[in-house]
Amino acid sequence: MIETRSTSPAAPAEDIPISMMKFTGERMVPEEAPSRIFWEHVYRYRFAAQFVNDKRVLDIACGEGYGAAALLESGAKSVIGIDISADACQHARSKYGIDARVGDAENIPMASHSVDVIVSFETIEHINNPEAFIEECVRVLSRGGKLIVSTPNGEFTSEEGSANPFHVHEMSEEEFDALLKPHFSQLQWYTQRPATAAWWSPRSLVTLSSPWLHLRGFCRALKTLRVVLCPQFEEEVGEQNRKAANRMILATDRAFSSLVNPYALRKRSGWQRERPSYFVVIATL
Repeated sequence: MIETRSTSPAAPAEDIPISMMKFTGERMVPEEAPSRIFWEHVYRYRFAAQFVNDKRVLDIACGEGYGAAALLESGAKSVIGIDISADACQHARSKYGIDARVGDAENIPMASHSVDVIVSFETIEHINNPEAFIEECVRVLSRGGKLIVSTPNGEFTSEEGSANPFHVHEMSEEEFDALLKPHFSQLQWYTQRPATAAWWSPRSLVTLSSPWLHLRGFCRALKTLRVVLCPQFEEEVGEQNRKAANRMILATDRAFSSLVNPYALRKRSGWQRERPSYFVVIATL
């Protein structure tokens, strides 16, 4: 069973009845999103939670609010959520009691050098001017601050024909690197949900097209390992987990579960010849 850290949930800041947001595909809504989308987002925020202790954090495109709430409960000094939707901000304030403000990612309503960490998952592909967004992130970050940002691998989605209709563009690794590199002193690359990997790589165990699929007994053995190490993936996401996505972000997985967890984030590694579905970058000023 997944163990959860003991934390106290934030109290709602407004006395407004909480109604569930509708899932349209534009934002992750825990109660309605497909399991794959639910777990992708949970593990991105769980990754980011490692870097926010005692930091001033900004969550750009905070949406429903579950991620910003988890970052605050992870030990951040403060967390502010920004979203272009006033309804999403009201929902986040009502459900989680977080500081959620209406704002545009290309014109972030924050003072310069006022935050230490910016988290922005699956946002940049929705933005008309990604360069303006990155420049704004640089402006509001403190010296040595970090931007933790994700985006789909445009080369993979174009091949699969799975581009999201809400995305203005989807970048290749080279395009994403060219956008970030001029503005930051260091880029640390991570990947999520590998589509393919070399047969000798441990990541081949969790790829969408594993070279081991035709090996007799492989699927059965992999399923058994996942039941033991990642029981949360055995069935459809439970109702209680969906209602408390922030708590799932704060949970701790079993030892060695990353071996068979397709949603875990892993350092980019050329020798494994991995073609990921998503890139996640820690960009440091």
